[in-house]
Amino acid sequence: MPDPGKYKSFDDIKCLWMKCGAVDYKICDNNFECESCDFDRHMLSELKIMGNVQEEIESMFGLGQHTVSFSHPYYHFDSGLVARNFLSNNYYLGLEPFIVKFIDKQSLLKYSSPNNSVRKGDPILNISNGWGEVNVLSPFGFKFVEKLEMKNFFSQDSQWFAIIEAERYEIMGNSINKKNYFDKLYETKMNLVNQMKASGGAGVTMYDGGAALENWSDILGKTTYRHLLEKIFSKG
Repeated sequence: MPDPGKYKSFDDIKCLWMKCGAVDYKICDNNFECESCDFDRHMLSELKIMGNVQEEIESMFGLGQHTVSFSHPYYHFDSGLVARNFLSNNYYLGLEPFIVKFIDKQSLLKYSSPNNSVRKGDPILNISNGWGEVNVLSPFGFKFVEKLEMKNFFSQDSQWFAIIEAERYEIMGNSINKKNYFDKLYETKMNLVNQMKASGGAGVTMYDGGAALENWSDILGKTTYRHLLEKIFSKG
């Protein structure tokens, strides 16, 4: 059972399958370590997602509690961003790897403003394609030192898009802890598999012409895909 001293409300102890609406009632009894949870494995097996779709989901979200660093120099944020300190107050700024894998490879990534000074809450990135667009807001104040090349960003094996300068209190005061990170990771995963189940087309990987579907916006539908991205980049 969860340690009662760690959580402040009923919502804090809900199983993530309950939070995303897949089950009516379930309290976490495994300290939110979903990768070792029998109930989580049972729920995933019940979805019966066929073909290579399940493998793609596991490739994106199959991160164990010990595979992501939450100590210096890495800092994670609720808006889907990650920073890596490399010198004094300078950091690489990027997108979380599981988000990069989820975004269609043909999507465009561009800076929201030519300004180099950014305040907390300012839009810093715009991501767009045929499915629509989403904006990424900054979780802290900083200054761009160098804006890196973003042409074909999602078709490359990359996650870093800028070098920034930020005060340590901005980074430390707005980064999230391990529990909050994995809460969002697993909730995103379960929202995705729930949508696959609800669509009735889980495992459909072919166009009428026979070419394999490569983009999640094609598999989920453009509106559903955009809503999931909006949720990923939202705070809280």
